[in-house]
Amino acid sequence: MTFTLFGRWQIRVLLLATVGMLLTILIVVRSSPSIAGQTFLTLVYLGLFGLGWDFVYHQLQRFRWDGDWNGLFQLGGAVWEGLFLVMVIKAVGLPGIDRAEFNIPGFIGFYTSYCVLNSIVSHSLLRILSPYSRFNGGQWF
Repeated sequence: MTFTLFGRWQIRVLLLATVGMLLTILIVVRSSPSIAGQTFLTLVYLGLFGLGWDFVYHQLQRFRWDGDWNGLFQLGGAVWEGLFLVMVIKAVGLPGIDRAEFNIPGFIGFYTSYCVLNSIVSHSLLRILSPYSRFNGGQWF
């Protein structure tokens, strides 16, 4: 199935609002209050930058003969998005996230968990809950 750009955005926001938020809440409950705000902001920045990256991925996908985006490209995109966010935070900084206190090993654990859960939910649970979205380019409405 080839996603439309709007379908890509809908799925990204849905997964951020459900899987990402639940994972972030689990991490925040077990961590200190200073980490909690940065963890939520990291999730927000992942979503904001991700919407831009989806536009780039959608344009790149048009050059493939089948117009599809296979699992290896999804993995590469996830790795690139994580590296990009770390580079931006460490080099320039983002509002609400302290560059000096940004915990890269903690981010790697959080982001890896998020990507694995995202992949599991998007390839199983979303297909069960909305079997016809695949005929609409991934769009839910």
